[in-house]
Amino acid sequence: MRGVAGLVAAQALCCTATRMAMIAIPWFVLESTGSSVSTGLVAFCEIGSYTLARLFGGPLLDRVGQRAVSVRTDLVAAGAVACVPLLHSAGLLPFPVLLALVTVTGLATGPAEAAKVSMAPAVAERTGTRIERVTGLTGTVDRLSTTVGPVVAGGFVSLAGPLPALYANAVLLIAAAATLAATRPRDRPAPESDPEAGAGYLARLHTGWRVIWADATLRALVVMLAVTNMIDMSVTSVLLPVWAHSNGMGPAVVGLMGGVMGGVMGAASVAGSLVATVAGHLLPRRAVFLAGLVVAGPPRLLVLALDVPLWAVLVVWGLCGPGGGVLNPILGVVLFERLPRHVVGRGTAMVGALTRVAAPLGAPLVGVALGLTGAAPVLVACAALYLVSVLAPLVGRAVDGLDAPEPDPGSGRAGTPG
Repeated sequence: MRGVAGLVAAQALCCTATRMAMIAIPWFVLESTGSSVSTGLVAFCEIGSYTLARLFGGPLLDRVGQRAVSVRTDLVAAGAVACVPLLHSAGLLPFPVLLALVTVTGLATGPAEAAKVSMAPAVAERTGTRIERVTGLTGTVDRLSTTVGPVVAGGFVSLAGPLPALYANAVLLIAAAATLAATRPRDRPAPESDPEAGAGYLARLHTGWRVIWADATLRALVVMLAVTNMIDMSVTSVLLPVWAHSNGMGPAVVGLMGGVMGGVMGAASVAGSLVATVAGHLLPRRAVFLAGLVVAGPPRLLVLALDVPLWAVLVVWGLCGPGGGVLNPILGVVLFERLPRHVVGRGTAMVGALTRVAAPLGAPLVGVALGLTGAAPVLVACAALYLVSVLAPLVGRAVDGLDAPEPDPGSGRAGTPG
């Protein structure tokens, strides 16, 4: 279990560092420039470079090896983050240099996170652990990081300030690299095990795209998650504040409500991930996955459209949490079962990028719709779109891929999809 523990610990350290940066960097920019435009530009550079690196960095994972990419890019990100307070203290941090440093951070963080996620099949095989258990543990780390991480990071930034928080961010990234280097053996693919050993970068990138888009199950999941991520981002950034305002709540109440809702839903999601870790291989995968999608999404939106007290909203969001908690472990297992071993790195990275590519589009569209119709109709429409998108895999043969494949007696692994 040493390899599993090392992967989970490295992912926890990296996720904590990411949450720290999400708060410390914008706060530092606001304190040092006083400009919300500059803060938005910094966020755009970091998020944009992260998405592009995750989309186009996949071939590097399969060519060099996930461990090597993860360790090296964590160190690069640590160096870029540490340069921000160092240069600022020396009076050598003009705004263009800050933009360059956050861009480098995003370019390094994207492949680093994709590399850790794509290690799960190899770690499970090497340690003799069920893949459902590995993906359940990493899913639990992800849920905890989104629940506890912002609270801890916000408290640290408030107490110590953004510059010490950025130093702490760099230390966490270095610790993640050291943990993975110490617990995971080198994994550079042998030429004879890679049918594309002599292929160039573009050919490898095209292979990753072709493998995902030619598979009916993966294609349906990518489209579905792109839609649901877009809706979830719109809820967080636009719909929830507008709902609170229309119910006579001020900005302080909006922040408090968002924190309470996030905590309740996040804690319930962690519980769902832990259940999937312990008993995920015993559950009927297709039924659990589709039920989790239906429970996790539309009810959260519909309850906001109803005239109910805040405590009722919190109860519904809490009940939706376990549905979201079981999704990531199942998604990880399906992805790793259907990707050929030599395409796991680029396939994982590409899926992660494609499912996020539509997220920035939702907020402006929802903002226009809110101005035309008000909050309740938009919430109902988003709930309906969410439900249609999550039930779409039921149509055609895509849903068959959610079931566990029959074992391949020749390899001792699950059979690859046809």
